[in-house]
Amino acid sequence: MKPQISLKWFVALSFLTLTIVLVIGYSLLSARFFVRGMDNAIAGNMAQVVDSFVSTVPASQREQLNRFSGYQIADNWLQMPEKIRRVFKEPRQTDVLLKHDDSGWFTPPDEVFFVMRVMQAGDPYFISRSVTRETASALVGRNAAQNIRLLLTLSIIIVLTLAAIIWLLFRQIARPVNALGQWARALNEKNLHETPPDFSYPELNSLATLIRTGLSSVQESLEREHRFLRHSSHELRTPISVIRNNVELLNKLQENTDKKWGPRQAQAINRIDRASLTMKRLTEMLLWLSRESDEHLPLKKLDLEKLIRDLIEEERYLLKDKQVDIIVETAACIVTVAEIPARIVLDNLIRNAFQHTCRGTIRITQKNGTVEIINDMVDENDMTQDLGFGLGLQLTEQLTRKLNWSYNSSFESERHRAWVCIG
Repeated sequence: MKPQISLKWFVALSFLTLTIVLVIGYSLLSARFFVRGMDNAIAGNMAQVVDSFVSTVPASQREQLNRFSGYQIADNWLQMPEKIRRVFKEPRQTDVLLKHDDSGWFTPPDEVFFVMRVMQAGDPYFISRSVTRETASALVGRNAAQNIRLLLTLSIIIVLTLAAIIWLLFRQIARPVNALGQWARALNEKNLHETPPDFSYPELNSLATLIRTGLSSVQESLEREHRFLRHSSHELRTPISVIRNNVELLNKLQENTDKKWGPRQAQAINRIDRASLTMKRLTEMLLWLSRESDEHLPLKKLDLEKLIRDLIEEERYLLKDKQVDIIVETAACIVTVAEIPARIVLDNLIRNAFQHTCRGTIRITQKNGTVEIINDMVDENDMTQDLGFGLGLQLTEQLTRKLNWSYNSSFESERHRAWVCIG
């Protein structure tokens, strides 16, 4: 997984990087201007020296190389010192200072050469000078050191100032952002309809309104769903009870009369009986799912082995006229759970296996509260569809999730496997 950086640290590092870049850039620029200022001073001094040289030295003595005020001056480039001519080509531009040194990024130069072409009274003159560490003016060194110290001091002050500004900025922004996060985490169905507090900034207020609106819409949808489940389940219980009671009444009337039903009549009554029983259990499951919490569910000690065997017998009618073998492997197990949800989940899984197995084997095993049901699958065209509501496994998954029970359902090699841990 790609590591993630928080938004606060991302912005802080961005500001810090920008600050360092600006400080380094302005430091280099300041050093550049300092060097150029020194060069301009040297160039101006060279021009003044040439002016003094022309006004002081007779014309007859200017035709050779002269040393004047620490500079080498000649009116012919070939008369300049060999070291200068080796380093520079003959200058063509007037009053342009040429400089050469052997310094590196982190090493100062051992010697610096300067040369310039100056026009004086219509005649060109070449003036040069070389400066070494020994011949350099102490004043220049002190000025350079002072400028470097000043530059470093200013850089540190700028960095600390920007760091303080960034810290204050984050503190000012982080406070309402943290308040927004705490407010959003504290939202529930009781305070969801209250007006959001003021978070100092219009953007945060808009975000709070958006969060509240979105959660309100979700809450309303959940409430509508719960109301629908509760109302529909309660409304279905009455007609289902009527159907169940009338089926039982028809069976009792049939027992007390000599005129028996024909095969088709008996089959129709049995189908009505099975469908009403399935609807009754699905309705109970919907009622449990529509409840807001399960804190009020009564717990009791439940014989899981006996419950499984009882449910198998109740659903055995689904295997009538089918070539299905049932293998049951259970061990004595007493669990303390809510009885009705446990019965609903196990009954639904067993009924699903019985209903969707036309031939083959159904294996039901239980050990230490863990129930596993494996049944053979057949082609969809061969499956019994009269009781297939398509909600069984989905509702079982929702119910086990609500009860925090481990549950898994999968298809493996033309077999369906359901696994649940009760409790």
